[in-house]
Amino acid sequence: MIEYEVELDTPEDAAADSTTDADLPAHDAGNGATRKGAAPKPSNRALVSAALKLLARRDMTRTEFVSKLQSREFSLEEVNQAADWCAAEGWLDESRYAEVNARRLGQKYGASRVAHQLRQKGVNAGDLSEVLDALKLTERDRARALWQRRFGEPPTSVLEMQRQLRYLQSRGFSYAVAKAAINKDGSEGE
Repeated sequence: MIEYEVELDTPEDAAADSTTDADLPAHDAGNGATRKGAAPKPSNRALVSAALKLLARRDMTRTEFVSKLQSREFSLEEVNQAADWCAAEGWLDESRYAEVNARRLGQKYGASRVAHQLRQKGVNAGDLSEVLDALKLTERDRARALWQRRFGEPPTSVLEMQRQLRYLQSRGFSYAVAKAAINKDGSEGE
């Protein structure tokens, strides 16, 4: 561990440099104080431990978080208090969850499939619309990249064209986007 020595020239500098517990973030304050407007930390230590273990593994929606903690037989009131506290601390963030998972799922699926999966996980409509707007901007490029990985060459027959279209549509891409991805020039025409 590196130690630093700081020399202060005057007593005024020393007074200006001192910090109090009120200056520290909620999780660093020695007296257990929370940030202004933040939810209080739940008193049930087992619940706090279970909540932090869940969030240490991966991001999740509030719906998923509450469901998993309730399955461990904590009361709904306690679980909601823990969810509020975790959200206030920034550990439970649905918009971050939506963004990360949309980016991950967007590599394999179209916007409609991503939207369906995020809705199933309980992402709220506001976060979902933001993420989908960003995904739709790259829809055609993502479909083309997926088609290129899977097939690589244009279809030689009508049956092959239908098979490739079905593949892209089953991944959540619209017919128009799938057709454009398959065409050499990227146009939507027949």
